[in-house]
Amino acid sequence: MPYLVIAIKIILLWIIMAKENKQNDSREDFIKIISHQLKAPVHAIQAVLKTITDGFTGEINPKALFLLGKALNRAGEIDELISDLMAYEFYSQDQAPLKEEFNLTGLFNSLVTKYASIASDNKISLHSDYPPNTGIYILGDSKGMEQAIRNILENAVKYTPAQGTVTARLNFSEADRKCRIRITDTGYGIPEEELTRIFEPFYRSLKHKANISGTGLGLAIAKKVINNLGGEIHLESKVNKGATFSIELPYTRLRKSKDRAIKKKKVLIIGGVTAGPKAAARLRRLDENFDITIVEQSEFLSYAGCGLPYYISSKVRSAQELMSTADNTIRDVHFFESIKNITALKKTRALEIDREKKIVKVQDLAGKSISMLSYDTLVLATGAVPLVPKIPGIKQKGIYSLHSLENAEVIKKELANKNAQDVYIIGGGLVGISTAESLIETGARVTILEKKAYILLNLLDRDIALKIQNELNKKGIKIITHTAIREINKSGNRLKILTEKETYQVDLIIVSAGVKPNIDLARNAGLEIGEWGGINVNEYLRTSDENIYAVGDCAESINLITRKHEYWPLGSVSTKMGRIAADNIAGRKSEFKGSIGTAMFKIFDLNVARTGLTQRAAWKNGIEAETATVTGLDKAHYYENSQYLVLKVIADAKTKIILGAQGYGKGDIVARIELLSCAITQSLTLEDVFKLDLGYAPAFNNPIDIAQTACLVLNNKLDNLFKTITLRDFEKEKDEAAAIIDVSPLSEYSLNSIPGSLNVPLENIRLESIPFDKKARIILYSKTSSGAYEAYRYLASEGYTNLYVLEGGYLYWQK
Repeated sequence: MPYLVIAIKIILLWIIMAKENKQNDSREDFIKIISHQLKAPVHAIQAVLKTITDGFTGEINPKALFLLGKALNRAGEIDELISDLMAYEFYSQDQAPLKEEFNLTGLFNSLVTKYASIASDNKISLHSDYPPNTGIYILGDSKGMEQAIRNILENAVKYTPAQGTVTARLNFSEADRKCRIRITDTGYGIPEEELTRIFEPFYRSLKHKANISGTGLGLAIAKKVINNLGGEIHLESKVNKGATFSIELPYTRLRKSKDRAIKKKKVLIIGGVTAGPKAAARLRRLDENFDITIVEQSEFLSYAGCGLPYYISSKVRSAQELMSTADNTIRDVHFFESIKNITALKKTRALEIDREKKIVKVQDLAGKSISMLSYDTLVLATGAVPLVPKIPGIKQKGIYSLHSLENAEVIKKELANKNAQDVYIIGGGLVGISTAESLIETGARVTILEKKAYILLNLLDRDIALKIQNELNKKGIKIITHTAIREINKSGNRLKILTEKETYQVDLIIVSAGVKPNIDLARNAGLEIGEWGGINVNEYLRTSDENIYAVGDCAESINLITRKHEYWPLGSVSTKMGRIAADNIAGRKSEFKGSIGTAMFKIFDLNVARTGLTQRAAWKNGIEAETATVTGLDKAHYYENSQYLVLKVIADAKTKIILGAQGYGKGDIVARIELLSCAITQSLTLEDVFKLDLGYAPAFNNPIDIAQTACLVLNNKLDNLFKTITLRDFEKEKDEAAAIIDVSPLSEYSLNSIPGSLNVPLENIRLESIPFDKKARIILYSKTSSGAYEAYRYLASEGYTNLYVLEGGYLYWQK
């Protein structure tokens, strides 16, 4: 490569002469000559290398291709150096370039728009602020000014790591007829002792010489250009604290647009994860003229919080999977800013709301700087915070809550570093159960400590909850109920949990005692707080301040059945709230009518779901509620992979209006609970559900769906067509019964039957009846108890008066 040899010789010659020549004019002339002489050979080298790497000279092996690629990159760097040398020489002349008046606002905006895309590709957020509908005109060289701003923006993006922020602002002061540009980054920063040299040609901070490319002339050119325009440029920076370039220039005139500007409505949203980002995204879809800003104190803006347990177990392999949409778009800061045009301030905490001035004081958690954000409408989506029981020692190292991606990261590392064998979870709620499953899959021994009588107390009735508890025990998760923890101590490298009954040695503790609304900001601002401790909102999700909305886990909602305030920290509820609040802000009147706590989860191979009121909650609200529990298949019995389900339905004993439902099974219980959720929302009766025109195909369900069957059973029970006995009452009263009769075929009875029961197959009952007094207490059952109902009706017609059918049959009874 003779051209490369010539280039190296010329550069060495330039270095020698630059050192020996003390006259600037001679040196600058020499720079000009060298630059022009280098340009042609370097371009020739680039052309040759490009021809080879693009395959026009035939195939080349991968190693050679890699080396040629590196050579091409180096040639590009030389080309960049030549261009910068020529620019530096041009702006260093005594005779300034021709001056003309140009619009600085337009130039600034076009450059920021270009570098916003480059920044986004590098996972850096670029924010801009400039006077709308105002042209700031300055006198000078527009091309030089373009290069100066471009060099500074390029530097800011180059020296800012991924997930960082660059801010570019342009404003003006009519008092001194000057305009100012400030470009701030959250990059590596420059040591204080180097600040005085940073604008010198070829000077680069020692900290970054080795790992970041560049010519070392960009800032020197920028300074020359600014000085030629009669302006000043200054730099403020500290190591690892970022840098701020400040430019001050005189302007000649301002030109405001004749068109009346549409005042953008400022919507400030405090809180990310679910409700806040949903409100922001919906607002942007409704109106491009909203000025939307999200403030989130976490590193992660929007993600699926329900997936955190699966992230711990590595079922979800990365945080990005929790942050992605169905079309694989990552919902990070760059997604909201580049695609949604929504300003997203992560690692920023809202400190205080001034409702009178309509501003929020915020703090940048990285730089600790304080700033004020104004709003026309404020949306509080501050979420919930974990409930931490008042147990001595609960705040020490090795004890964590699983409430955020940051928590999940820490727990995952702890599990890996400690090789934790014994993990204890304090609390048997939904998150605790899901976490227990994930931990078991990592190989840990998991124990749940629950102070109440059974797990999932707020979601399920006792009978269903105990069945889930039994399933967890079978899978190796130990559950200890009625357990009050006195204190937690350190015991060597382990923790020691002291309860009223026993002491446990533990490697890791996860607190899952529930959550409470995060309302400090709202309460300090004087907003009305509801009886459940959440922010009180009306049907339009407005708070007691008409300019402030509250959505998600920080707000209370109305129970559709009781019409009383409730608190349901569920992702489904939060998402709806975010969308409805956005509709109202945009002027589309929309009501949030309330919720009924529809929830579902999967424990190993068992699907669990619930909706509406539990029987316990119904009684607590003064409703006379009756229930029926049935078992049945989720699809035709002859179809492959049909699975049994257990479904409990709760209804008002007087009106027969459905109040709630709960169920579990390896089959599709979720579709049935969703159906009954719709029924509850519309205040349907048990008979109304039966009359719904549901589709049928053997692959999906039975001619009468199990949800309809459950409603028919409860309807018949309320109509006194038969009497049932619940599993709980059966366990208490079975010894008092004259007989427990299994009406299944002998083959079924031989395989699966309740101890102490008698077998009288259904086909024999009409032939032989049963050998018991007609007033004797008889309990009938079969595999699902559907056959027992047939037997009941016949025996009742024969004069038997004290018959009962075991709800759910053998399948529900089996341990």
